[in-house]
Amino acid sequence: MRVLKVDVPLPPQPTIETVQVRPTSRQLTALITDDITTGTGTGDGLILPVFADLAPGPNNHICFRSLRLPGGTAALQVEEEMGESMARHVWDGGLTTACFVANMILGQTAAPTISNSTTTTKASSLPMLANILQQNDGPLNIMELGCGVGILGLGVARILGISSQATAEKSTLLMTDLPDAEERTLANIARSADQTACSVMYENLDWEDGKDGIFGPEVMSRAWDLVILSDCTYNDLLPILVKTLSAVHAHSAQHSSPANTKILLSTKPRHSDEREFFDLMSKDGWSIEEEVKLPLPVLYDEAQTVEVYLFSKS
Repeated sequence: MRVLKVDVPLPPQPTIETVQVRPTSRQLTALITDDITTGTGTGDGLILPVFADLAPGPNNHICFRSLRLPGGTAALQVEEEMGESMARHVWDGGLTTACFVANMILGQTAAPTISNSTTTTKASSLPMLANILQQNDGPLNIMELGCGVGILGLGVARILGISSQATAEKSTLLMTDLPDAEERTLANIARSADQTACSVMYENLDWEDGKDGIFGPEVMSRAWDLVILSDCTYNDLLPILVKTLSAVHAHSAQHSSPANTKILLSTKPRHSDEREFFDLMSKDGWSIEEEVKLPLPVLYDEAQTVEVYLFSKS
């Protein structure tokens, strides 16, 4: 929400390889998934630390976030860029949803509570989604639309590996976006390569093509059990997004009858116009099976929410 340029003096030949930027107070710092989904500390919002490598080179515009998942040995690390880009940053919806799903599947936290002046809502788990991610009778094929840097997709891949190694080893997670996101997504896939048991891939996908069922070879190679997306409902591309989701469902029906593709969508509501997405989904035969609203406290400001929905199509 704010940009502050900071100059830090270092020795001529610093021995420090990586710097971490975070609040000095642990109470304001998010280090584990519980910090994101339960709002521990002050309850006024927490800050996820950022790390930057000091080595000179072509990647001096890159930093990364690090977050410990329940039950895992290594932290989930995701690179992002320091400049202006829609596709190459970690966004609230994907981050919050990845933490919520991790805690739901790995069972480390109670359901969070959202409170405001008029309502108090208990954020329950999503049992149908949990059942999909925990099935042990076969591989899962999961595709992410508009993956950006991949915080949600890579988080799901790690969760699969921790919760069910046997299923994860046979599962596929395909991340898709416009070419603008490709370099950073591939870097993050490589960064997590030794921490994910399932096969993680990337393929460019333009929704202008997707709405007409024009997909790349990886999308076309199998039926998709679950399509995930976050922070994708803020622009004027909603009609082609909905048509792309339906085209993926229709494609999957050719590989698996009956088609059973589910959609996991998360969004941080910013404007009332975004509600058009739900009207378009309903008109195209999609219905909401499960939903939850997750608290997103903001330092010294009014709290926000991240909404998570599981859709199915008749």
